[in-house]
Amino acid sequence: MTPRTAVISSLRLQLRTLTAHDAERTLAASDLDRPVYADGYPSAFATQVLRLVALYPAIDQEADEGAPDLGPWLLLRRSDDAVIGTISCARTGDPVEVSVGYDIASSCWGEGYATEALGAVVEHLLGQPDIGRVCAEAKIDHAASRRVMEKSGMRWQRDEVAEHEGREVKLAHYAIDRPESV
Repeated sequence: MTPRTAVISSLRLQLRTLTAHDAERTLAASDLDRPVYADGYPSAFATQVLRLVALYPAIDQEADEGAPDLGPWLLLRRSDDAVIGTISCARTGDPVEVSVGYDIASSCWGEGYATEALGAVVEHLLGQPDIGRVCAEAKIDHAASRRVMEKSGMRWQRDEVAEHEGREVKLAHYAIDRPESV
């Protein structure tokens, strides 16, 4: 049994497993030891993720040997060690599939960080022997997020209408499968 503490590296980012301790530090407004954050972080969505990790610190518990790290991860910009976002994934109803979600500080939009982070996570996940597919979704009209998924190798699968906070939302689903040669 070993703790899950993965670090995924890319050219400009380091993705570090988000622990309950990290979440508590981020949420504590008076903590002088808090990390540096990009303008706009944490967003409302990231704050929800942080609260869940702080309340349910399963990530800090011992994991079965060889169990893949499914995040969530803090996205740290290498140039200044600032936290610019989060990315996480969860198992779906299919035992070999995981769904990925990401949130980047608005001050970092348009700089390729989301594409870089998603690409690194997709590579990490598809390198795990029990994961054969990574999927994600975005609102149909969220062109930037859809481009991020496409640039990360994901392909459009289908559109659907779902309910979110009592309203209908049109979603585009994307996925990428592990190549047969891996």
